Amino acid sequence: MKTCIIDGCSSPQFGGGFCKYHGYMRRMKGGDLYKPKSRLKSPIPKESKTRKKERLRYTEVCERLTQEIKDANNGKIYCFFSGLEITGKPTFHHLKGRIGDYYVDKEWLVPAINEYHLAYHFTPIEKLMEEFWYLNFLAKLKLKDTQLYYKELKKQEKAELF
Repeated sequence: MKTCIIDGCSSPQFGGGFCKYHGYMRRMKGGDLYKPKSRLKSPIPKESKTRKKERLRYTEVCERLTQEIKDANNGKIYCFFSGLEITGKPTFHHLKGRIGDYYVDKEWLVPAINEYHLAYHFTPIEKLMEEFWYLNFLAKLKLKDTQLYYKELKKQEKAELF
């Protein structure tokens, strides 16, 4: 039985005069047969072409909606969550989500102050219920759509169970 050609190795030869281990080591980084994997020629785009078109349309819809709200309220925009006046550029909350036609549907886009918008999405429901603006938000939500209102109440019920 022939042994590996590497000094001090007594394992049987597998291929090319090397044992399985040393043959494998030659193909690892730093070995004489190492070949780095080729990189992709073009990176994968961060968003699809369709989503890019939707985003551009969404930007236009938001600008038009901002202007419509300002025209209706004497140049002022109020936050859907807190009811406070928005001084800078408003962010828009998608009441029915960002999927499909709801992404650009003006009926389900509401202006928000970014601080309250992010708090709504990332704060546990137990802490949201303590916020000064949350009850005002629920009242507005009930007027806008009762199904969404009951969905929000369901979140509260779930939180109380655990």
